[in-house]
Amino acid sequence: MIQKVVGIAFIEDGKLLIVQSHKSSKTNSWTLIGGKVEANETLIDAAIREVSEEIHNNFQISEHDLEELFTFKEHAASDPNKIIEMTLYICHKKIDVELTPNEEILHYHWYKLNDNVNISTSIKDHLLPYAKKNNLIY
Repeated sequence: MIQKVVGIAFIEDGKLLIVQSHKSSKTNSWTLIGGKVEANETLIDAAIREVSEEIHNNFQISEHDLEELFTFKEHAASDPNKIIEMTLYICHKKIDVELTPNEEILHYHWYKLNDNVNISTSIKDHLLPYAKKNNLIY
């Protein structure tokens, strides 16, 4: 079964916010804010909920902050045996809270091109080509 997920890209000053969750730390990979879409939840609702859970500190976004980029299928970064269908969004709201680890996220990092970190294929193969072409990440 294919799992529907959302990924939310926060890009500021040419850098992309990436995270290492408890799950992705098992494969030493860095991913986007995001996660699975729950039953009876829209993609937008899932994106808003995931941002609230993973950034926390009372940071909230609305559907007006999100721009849908595209959807693709691939193996999950946290479980190579699982196929995901990710809908990728860019969030245009600046993060105005402190990024502190929580029950889901171990580390936050503002990624710039050529940083020596193990980014997920969703970032490397899908988001980065788009972001480079549109001069969003440098």
